[in-house]
Amino acid sequence: MSALTRFETPEPNEDALVAEMIEAMNRQQEKDYPPGATGRAAHAKHTGLVKITFAVEPDLPANLRVGVFARPHTYEGWLRFSSGNGKPQSDDVKDLRGAAIKLHDVPGERIPESDEPTTQDFILLNTPAIPLGTVKLFHDVITLEPAKFAAKMLTSHPHVLAGLAKAVITPTSPADIHYWSNTASLLGPDQVVKYVLVPTSTYTSPGREKHQDHYLGDHLQEHLTQTDATFDFTVQLRTDPDTMPVEDIAVAWGTDQAPLVKVATVTIPRQEFRTAARNQLAEELTFSIAHALQDHRPIGAVARARIRIYGQMATWRHQRDQRTKTT
Repeated sequence: MSALTRFETPEPNEDALVAEMIEAMNRQQEKDYPPGATGRAAHAKHTGLVKITFAVEPDLPANLRVGVFARPHTYEGWLRFSSGNGKPQSDDVKDLRGAAIKLHDVPGERIPESDEPTTQDFILLNTPAIPLGTVKLFHDVITLEPAKFAAKMLTSHPHVLAGLAKAVITPTSPADIHYWSNTASLLGPDQVVKYVLVPTSTYTSPGREKHQDHYLGDHLQEHLTQTDATFDFTVQLRTDPDTMPVEDIAVAWGTDQAPLVKVATVTIPRQEFRTAARNQLAEELTFSIAHALQDHRPIGAVARARIRIYGQMATWRHQRDQRTKTT
């Protein structure tokens, strides 16, 4: 376990639980994929890898002018939209939906766990909170057979199954929904934040009747053939440690206590992204909350676990396939 910040407390048996999760995920990957075609352990299906610009707002309050947001600047990068399942499946199956942002040429000191020297990644999901709020609960869902996990949750954590059922969705397009970071991060040494990506496009995506196995990518491509897609990138500043925990991501931070403050505009310019080259790049790129400046260190038990799991699983996947990691 990396050194804890003053905002964090260790979870019981945290290191052992994470090691068991990595071992279980490696075994599952070996079972699901042949060497040379190893997919991601989670969010295996990308619904669009798109070029973006990330324009930091001018005239931010002094306390927000930190790290990536230190000065008005437009970064270039990638945004990978994805579905959460560990194996690719039809977009018509309800699932968690992800948005992973990678910014390039970001100056500043990285956290020690980062293996990319100039990038800053932000990893977000379509739900403000995850019912699997602790490392122990993530360990259970990864290491137990589905029936045993369901039985255990019904007995000891009945809210988890209901919460997971509510979190999985079939949106009209990846560009039409909100995404939340779930885990918290530092903003400089003395502030804690979560991130929220808010859609702002005026384009109207096709409705439910057009859904097919790959409709999310279809709808996004239709959008980007006609016009840009845009989002507000916002932060929530933690104001009350008692009601806005960092060690339990099952607790959403309410906007009444932590209003959304816009710090940047994410623009997806018109583009053709459904190409063989782009699909290959989507597999070569690695997105991780560990690709972070010190000013944006992810914190909390689940974040600490994800830093270790993402790093070790990505390395294992690329080595198994003899694939070069791309940044």
